[in-house]
Amino acid sequence: MSRVTISSILFAAALVLLAAGGARAQGGFVPSGPKTQRQLDSIARANDPLNLGNSFYEKGDYSRAAEQYRIATRDTTSTLQRAFAWFNLGNCHVQTGSYNKAVVSYRRALEESPTFTRAWQLLGDVYYTIGAYGDAVAAYGRLLEQDETSVHAHQMLGECSLKGGDITEALRHFDAALKLDPDLPDVYLASAEAYARIRDYTSAEKVLEQALVRMSKPSAEGYFYLGQLYELDGNTRKAVRAYEEGLLLQPKRADYYLRIAGIHERENDDFLALLILEQGLRAGLDRADFHLRRGAIYFQQQRYDHALEEFQKAYAQGNPQGRTGIENVAAVYYNAGKKKEAEAVTALLRDRE
Repeated sequence: MSRVTISSILFAAALVLLAAGGARAQGGFVPSGPKTQRQLDSIARANDPLNLGNSFYEKGDYSRAAEQYRIATRDTTSTLQRAFAWFNLGNCHVQTGSYNKAVVSYRRALEESPTFTRAWQLLGDVYYTIGAYGDAVAAYGRLLEQDETSVHAHQMLGECSLKGGDITEALRHFDAALKLDPDLPDVYLASAEAYARIRDYTSAEKVLEQALVRMSKPSAEGYFYLGQLYELDGNTRKAVRAYEEGLLLQPKRADYYLRIAGIHERENDDFLALLILEQGLRAGLDRADFHLRRGAIYFQQQRYDHALEEFQKAYAQGNPQGRTGIENVAAVYYNAGKKKEAEAVTALLRDRE
């Protein structure tokens, strides 16, 4: 069973920033001749390394942005501005995957400004990303000291606790996050996983059932994960319903059409298995594995003409098992004394070679 875990790369989204007042370089024509003080201030802002760095960062030029931020860390006299410069430099390192350098930059930002909550948060996220969960816990703990209402801190402390196998602590933080913000699909999924880790499937199911009712926009992943829990708990009927609800929200999820088909096949309900695969095909998932699965079901039902059609489609899409299916149909015809039919099927393979 798998869950899409909370992405610690949230911090790598466009983090252009926080430079005091959010000032940015201004473009445009500057008239010649004597300058007013306002014009001089504008030119100074445009050439300020923090603003130049922000401009390069917004364009995705992280190397040149980093160069300007390094200049700012040396030349800026304001402690707060240096903190911003180190922080922005850390963001550049995150964007280029230089996580160890990002750690150093965020720590330098925090030396300049120990109450810089955003820096504590992203420092924790980097540590989480590189698997340094103990350091991540320490960073998120400092974030909570500065901001007791940080949903992110509770969320990620819960994830760190899950990584360490402390289910009780994980659930405590997930509950705290949900009290602060009850509309967080990822946290409900994580809470359900925590219960599932100790095989308390009933509690895991209850968490997701309540979540899907309470959330303003129910998550397809929530329904898919709930279906997995139902399967683990032996309730295949509920599992199928949950998967189907998820497919209404994400109709291109081929794995769940196949999963539902597998449940129907195990329960000897070939008609429903064929039907769900047909729904997947109609949803635009014209895949070789769908045709191969349908061909195998038809073959078992001794509906060889339909099986042959599906195996041909699978083979045409590059699945070598489709050829095996075609050969099996030819063998059945031959063994049944239908040599003309067998030769016709064999000719289909020769035509494709």
